[in-house]
Amino acid sequence: MTTEKTAVPVLVPVPGSPCTKTPYKKTRVPSAVWRRSLAALFAVAVVAGICLALRGQDWSVLAGLFHGGSAAALLGAVVISAAGLLCGTRSWLLTLSAIALPVPTGTGIRMFFVGFLGKFVPGRVWGLIAQIRMGERAGATKAQMAGTYLVNLVVVLLTGGLVGMLVAPALLPHGVWWLLLPLVPLAVLVARPELIHGLAGLAARIGRRPPPPPSPGRPGALRRAVAYQTVAWVLSGLHVWVLAVLLGAAPLPALTASVGGFALATVAGTLVVFAPDGVGVRELLLVPALASVLPLPAAIATALGSRVLTLVAELVTSGTALGGVALRDRRVLTASLRKGTIA
Repeated sequence: MTTEKTAVPVLVPVPGSPCTKTPYKKTRVPSAVWRRSLAALFAVAVVAGICLALRGQDWSVLAGLFHGGSAAALLGAVVISAAGLLCGTRSWLLTLSAIALPVPTGTGIRMFFVGFLGKFVPGRVWGLIAQIRMGERAGATKAQMAGTYLVNLVVVLLTGGLVGMLVAPALLPHGVWWLLLPLVPLAVLVARPELIHGLAGLAARIGRRPPPPPSPGRPGALRRAVAYQTVAWVLSGLHVWVLAVLLGAAPLPALTASVGGFALATVAGTLVVFAPDGVGVRELLLVPALASVLPLPAAIATALGSRVLTLVAELVTSGTALGGVALRDRRVLTASLRKGTIA
């Protein structure tokens, strides 16, 4: 008589089943939640910086700007200022493609305006940190994003200083001849854009920071960046001219004083990192240029009006750009999901 052995099944615990005893692990918060939380915190910091910039100003001096027919001129000044900001956006995108890599337009616009709004936060490093994180998700390295920031800063400061020479006729004797001076450096920068990269490396060594990465060999993009940023300075300064004319300045003398004075004052405010958007510094340096074509009270009113007008233009342009990109991304995502469902 043969005894058959029956195979007894062996139960192997399945990972994740109740039978499995695994050490307790903390559940990680999804990265999307962190990104939303940081975005909300950044937005709060920007709003706080804007409130700090506007606090304590004597806004009663702006009453002279509001009179019959001024509404259309003020609206036009906002539009011109917004156009200048868009030219600056294009300049940054070209610099990014010259130093790091080309990115989709929507991605680049989001990166630029997030970094741009960081200027309202004291310290101004938070916008750069956000750009670095966003750049990494787009395929750029930290060194490339930091190099883009540094090279773009050199482009902004150089072109701003050169456009600022337009104020010379208002402040210097025989200053009209100084108008020819910016043409030479601008021509050199356009002809030899690699000099900008060298100046950025020099600035990095002076500031004891890592130099920008080697240029990938797209000098044409850097040339166009210089051109767009120069146009951005001119357009951005025209709003000051509109305000000065509304307060009684002669149009022709006020043109160079306004555009040049605004460029120089903004460059100086950019270098003062502890002041949100250069508040106080820009107005302090803009008033002397405007006082050459306006009485002192009107010059002060123009400088304060410039602060309010540029703030409106920047917030409207930034909000419209970021909102438009977010809406487009949502439509693309919805269309992709529908295609996936149909498939």
